[in-house]
Amino acid sequence: MAGWRGRVARGIGGLVLTGLTACGGLALTPLQSRYQRETERALRYHAHGELSRALASYRESLRWAEMADDRPAMLAQELNVGALALALGDWALAEDGFQRAQLMAAVLSDSTGELRAGLGLAQVRLRQGRFDDARRAFQQALDDARGRDVAAMVVALNGLALANQALGQTPVARAALAEAEPLARAQDDRRLLAATLANRAALALRAGEVESAERSLEEAIDMDRAAENLPGLAHDLLLLGQVRQRQGRTPAAQELARRARIILQHTGQHPRPSGGATASPVSEGVNPGVRLRPAGLKSARRDGSSQ
Repeated sequence: MAGWRGRVARGIGGLVLTGLTACGGLALTPLQSRYQRETERALRYHAHGELSRALASYRESLRWAEMADDRPAMLAQELNVGALALALGDWALAEDGFQRAQLMAAVLSDSTGELRAGLGLAQVRLRQGRFDDARRAFQQALDDARGRDVAAMVVALNGLALANQALGQTPVARAALAEAEPLARAQDDRRLLAATLANRAALALRAGEVESAERSLEEAIDMDRAAENLPGLAHDLLLLGQVRQRQGRTPAAQELARRARIILQHTGQHPRPSGGATASPVSEGVNPGVRLRPAGLKSARRDGSSQ
């Protein structure tokens, strides 16, 4: 299990594209306008896969939200900072952001914010190699999400699968992904389903089921390409490189790794060696075999009230 501790996990991606707006409500104040501009800039950077720049803009947006003492906006940007820090492998910053978001969500009685922050902290635990803690946190998130947030259920099930696999509980991990896949398909969320398929492929590959892994990855790659989900696509390519290596197709594996590196250089993520296997992405860090959704990027929405 040692290889799991040093790897970076891969996420499902997906912004909740809500922004400050004056339409049909109050005009933005000068401070609101500042953090709105930074949020819009961050969303553009993220859409282009420029994760380091997106993180810097979210942090600047958070600073202006703090100036305005706008707690809903601060909560949203703490979640965004946590998600991007997680994607870039800065686990300390991610943990700080999610912890602050969790506390603020509790004060605001924002159950969705609490759920997102809890999922983010669970992912941090997973990437820190604290697998028992991660498993408990994902189970709590799954219990909280049932009946009210299917996308969060899928993320929690993927997390449970990864934590259980790391703990040697492969049948439990497979069962979690078997439950997650139909839910992801029903959501019509390509990134969510692609990540679930990539995780199924990773488990299949570890069990020596090369053809099954290949089929899942082909579908995941098609979806991530169509969604222009660059961190996800890099993860898929690295994992498919492992499949090609198992098939004895070394030149093809090397070409897939080269294509993944090009994407990772653009996103600001960096492959890390993992026990001699192909290097992996940070969901987003890079780990061919571990892929999770960032805890839910979202930006603040102004409706004329500040809870």
